[in-house]
Amino acid sequence: MTPADADAVAALHVASWRGAYRGVFTDDYLDHQAEAERREAWHARLNAPTGADWGVVAQDDTGRVLGFAWVMPDHDPTWGDYIDNLHVAPDLKGGGIGRRLMQAVAQRLLSSGSQRPLYLWVLDVNTAARGFYERLGAEVRDLQLSDPLAGQQHPVWRCVWRDPQRLAAHD
Repeated sequence: MTPADADAVAALHVASWRGAYRGVFTDDYLDHQAEAERREAWHARLNAPTGADWGVVAQDDTGRVLGFAWVMPDHDPTWGDYIDNLHVAPDLKGGGIGRRLMQAVAQRLLSSGSQRPLYLWVLDVNTAARGFYERLGAEVRDLQLSDPLAGQQHPVWRCVWRDPQRLAAHD
């Protein structure tokens, strides 16, 4: 993922939120605030990366961003490497892009020498995502309140892969 991807990543991020969180996040936020906020956030993140954070993007032959993941290696001393974002274009969910992105993340972390667990947070209401992560071998645990997201805290579950090698090889 490069700074040139910021607008497309932000647009996909907003489309994903609109598809998954209508009725959870306010309509005002999704319809009038999310685009500018996500564009600003992704431009800042990609133009001034901090630490060892990195992203991976899936594109088609035309350059359309189909999905992306953002990773913060060695984020937590207990839980390990953190996937801060994973989104797939709403019209392409179920086609294997998310699985391939998760495998690519695990493979890259392993190739860089990481032997830490891998984790992410998923909103409680997003049962489809929780099921997807469970099918990829995640242990779903630790229901908590999120940091403020779209102006509110939300119940979230930690999904953890204690052995990312299994995720990297998952079919």
